Amino acid sequence: MQQERCAGFLKKCVRSCGATLWQLSFGVLMISALSGCGYTLKGGGSVLPQDVKRVYVPMVENSSTETGVATILTEALRDQFERYGVLTVVEDLDEADAVLKARILKISESTRTTTGGNTDTGLQYDTSMRVQAELRRASGPLLWRNPDLSVTKTFGSSKESVVTGSVDFAEGTLSASDLSGLDTREIARGQRGQSLQDLAEQVAQTIYDQAVTPDF
Repeated sequence: MQQERCAGFLKKCVRSCGATLWQLSFGVLMISALSGCGYTLKGGGSVLPQDVKRVYVPMVENSSTETGVATILTEALRDQFERYGVLTVVEDLDEADAVLKARILKISESTRTTTGGNTDTGLQYDTSMRVQAELRRASGPLLWRNPDLSVTKTFGSSKESVVTGSVDFAEGTLSASDLSGLDTREIARGQRGQSLQDLAEQVAQTIYDQAVTPDF
């Protein structure tokens, strides 16, 4: 009966997505083979002790001059640590097996490209975020630590320098049609805000990968 259900499911997939039955069957066999060899999908495992299942993530501390970014990173960390179902983020410290603390050390910005000539206006900027983070058992012992994690994001400040066909732009809050109605200052402000969001998500992903995800 189970085999008949699987066969029916594969046939539906063939009709709906255009894949051949052989392609789908091969994909299923590859997933089964990898699972049998001990491989897991990204985020599906943990290097933490087996009794560490619940994590408390307090508000990120902010030593930079950028306001509001601590909240953005805190939310990104909480989302990331719950994404794969390996860990549960709890609201109270008393419920936690471990505590993840993070501090934003610095957010800096540098000019990447300029218009040149007499105006020499910046077209693209690199924004960098430096963070320190540690994961400890609720009772105190250290599980993981990175004293200086750094990520960088490039953003455009004019219509000409924004790559509207990029994945990053597609996932942002602006559309290509929005750009025509904005001046350079508004574009730069919107792009920089999106870059901080992207940086926070990248930091959260990196922290999770280093602290939780097994190396294959």
